[in-house]
Parts: sequence; structure tokens; C-alpha cells
Amino acid sequence: MTRGARARDLKRLVAGLDTAAPNEGRAYRALRIARDSRYRVGRDNEGNPVVLIETTETTGAATLPDFEGRHLRINHGVDCTIAVADAEVERGRFSVLTCVEADDSLNDRFFDAIETLLRSLGETPVTVELRGVIAGLIELFRLAAQPSQGTVQGLWAELWLIAQAREPEVLLDAWHADPTDVYDFNSGPERIEIKSSGRQVRKHHFSHRQLTPPAGTRLAIGSLFVESSGGGPTVATLIERIRRQVAEPRTLRRLDLVVAATLGAEWRSGMRAAFDSELASESLRFFGVEAVPSISRSIPDEVSDVRYVSDLTGARALTLKEMLNQGPLLAAATPGTETSAGLVLP
Repeated sequence: MTRGARARDLKRLVAGLDTAAPNEGRAYRALRIARDSRYRVGRDNEGNPVVLIETTETTGAATLPDFEGRHLRINHGVDCTIAVADAEVERGRFSVLTCVEADDSLNDRFFDAIETLLRSLGETPVTVELRGVIAGLIELFRLAAQPSQGTVQGLWAELWLIAQAREPEVLLDAWHADPTDVYDFNSGPERIEIKSSGRQVRKHHFSHRQLTPPAGTRLAIGSLFVESSGGGPTVATLIERIRRQVAEPRTLRRLDLVVAATLGAEWRSGMRAAFDSELASESLRFFGVEAVPSISRSIPDEVSDVRYVSDLTGARALTLKEMLNQGPLLAAATPGTETSAGLVLP
């Protein structure tokens, strides 16, 4: 049941707890997330949400380094007292993960990350796995305090493409680790660059490097129109939709980290940004790189960082059949149903 624990279920468990706990040592009011589980969720005496991971001497968790950040505190090998019910108290040794002085939005982010952590560790966490997922959690909170590295419009378009794709896990595995990478999706032999326009005109900014992929690779350009819409899916909604479709913890960690790196300290407003899904679906087209207007490949070595705007209005879009036959990455990016996007049909 641990691997199936959802963030909303964990939050619901915590919401039903008060902060009254035994007044001794490290004391918490907490509940197991499932029968016989090594994990508890609850609150400390200050009302902060906590996750407690039961450890033993053999797990070696006490040898892991503690961490103290602005909103995240992690302590290992802690002797804890837990109030389970009015008259029931238990004691044990735990790794304690605390979300400190956080608002509702940050608490939500914390439990989304904990859902991924639980999927990764399973019911028998070992030190090497615990070390890795804890490092990922720390990185997630660190990125949330850094400057943003991308636009919310671009992020929404990429998340929307993943959420409606036939095989979202394939796209997530190819998604850029760094928002400043040359291509949005790169599987090696195949690359996809997604361009969004808020003016309903297929004029997009490119770097010359984007339109001159390495020899032996295939590049497709995705183009769609976006428009702010209070009734459209938010960035947070798209992330939740993707999380429901993806089971692999490593892939979910990648999702969380790329979003955090893209939005940075602007993540609160970014997560609420919403755009028109129907417009995106109707306007989505893919183009082979050879169909995109571009300047000559033979640019002098002394000239660099060349950028320009290309108008794809008159370019020939790939048919659905061509997309399915071009390669695994582009095939994975096609809509889950053939009628869910305005692709040119064969």
C-alpha cells in the first residue's frame, strides 16, 4: 500500500490530527499510512506536517547527514515518542522529515514529493535508497528558492503535451533536465522542440542551433496556440494528471525537479497559471525540421548565437501516420486518441 499512497490521502490523514503530543523529547501525533507500515504521517507540536520513516540499526539511517533548510528539516536516527490515539503512545527510532513554517501551497508540494519518495522506497527502505531520495527532496526545495529558468507558458505547453500523449513516460524520460537545454525532448536519435504562441500565429523564435540538429538525428517542431483561461487546466492540474498516468518513481522525481527548476521562486504563481486546453488541442501541429524556414547552414565560424523568427503558417505539417512511423519519441507524443488534437490525418 505504501507505493500506492497518494499525496491527497496523506494530507487527509494529517488534516484530521491536532498538535497535542506527549510533552517529552521528540514528540509527535502521527498515524501509520497503512497497517504494519514503517511510515507515519502527522504533525509536530508546532503544527508542522511531518513524515516519520521507521529505522533500525541495520538500516544505517543514523549515519546519514541531517539537513536544515528554510522550509525543510531532515533528521536521522531520532528517538521519537508518538501519540497514536488518546491513550496510546509508542516509541521508536525514525528518520524525521518536517515541512517547516509552510503555507498550504508548500504543504501540498511537500506531500507530492513524499508520494514520490514512498513509491521509491517501498516498505523496506535501505540506506542507499534513502540517501538518494532524500537528496532529491532537498534539491527540490533548494530549486524552489532559485530564480526561474523558463517561462510558465512554455512549461504549460510541455506539460500539456506530456499529459495528453500516448506514452507520457517516454516523453518524461526524454524531457530536458535543464530548462535551458537546446531541445525540450531528446532521446538521442530523436528530438522534439515545442513552440507556443499567444498570438494565434505560427511565428516562433528559434536559435539557429535548434534548427540544425546533429547529423543522423531526427527533429520535429511542435507548434500550438496558447491563451490564458481561468477555466483551463493549471500547471498544477497537469502535473497531477501526469502523476496519475506514471508509475515509475524515477520518472516522477524527474517531473518534480524539472518543474521546480523551471519555475524557481515563482512556483506559487506558476502553479496557478491556466491556459485553454481546447485551443491547444485544436492548434497542435508537428513539422519536420526540413519544413521550417531557416537560414543557410553555412554560417561562418566567427558568427555565433544566431537567433531568428520563422513563420510556419505555410509549412507542411506531418500527418499522424508520418508521426507514428518517424520514431518512438514522436509516436509517443501523439495524442492518446486520434481525435484529441487537430493533427493532419493521413
